[in-house]
Amino acid sequence: MKRNYKEADETSLLILIKQNEGEHAFRELFYRYQDRLYRYNQKILRNREASEEILQDVFVKVWNYRHQIDESRDFSFLLFKIAKNTIINYLKSHKAKQQLAPETISTLATHICPEETMIWQQYTAMLDKAIAELPERCRIVFEKSRLEGKSYEEIAEDLGISRNTVRLQIIKSLKLIKSYFNHHPEMDVVFSLLLSLASLFTVFKGF
Repeated sequence: MKRNYKEADETSLLILIKQNEGEHAFRELFYRYQDRLYRYNQKILRNREASEEILQDVFVKVWNYRHQIDESRDFSFLLFKIAKNTIINYLKSHKAKQQLAPETISTLATHICPEETMIWQQYTAMLDKAIAELPERCRIVFEKSRLEGKSYEEIAEDLGISRNTVRLQIIKSLKLIKSYFNHHPEMDVVFSLLLSLASLFTVFKGF
């Protein structure tokens, strides 16, 4: 009797992908998650080809490590965690060309464990304090650039200053923020999450 994979529950499919019928069960899992996973990738990358490539990479990893999957655990959590890590690796390899928009930070922060969430909150609190301690002109320029996502040209026009002045203020702000983090003992644990969430490319780009 032919099995109806479309009606199979997720746990059954995860068990089946480890067996002889694995390809059929795997294909059904792919159909169920491909749209959601693609939208997640696209929301961060805003690049159709890269989003499709990462979608394929994620499911290749699922297939290659299918025998290690614990079917009693939430598969969607595992899937999006793999996607997040794959996106981070992609961003690291393209960091010279890629700068994340501020809203993508919260997207990358999704699907992380409670411990990481706590550290993430600690990091954002520290960053807020570091920004608040910047000299007024540096703070205004930095917030317009990194938090509002404005270009150097837009900031220069808003403030009536040159593009080069904007650039120098950003460089100064980044150095001061880095110094602030370096003088806090909790820097190591916060910076580890900073790397894992790829916010390195938004706030600390250029270090």
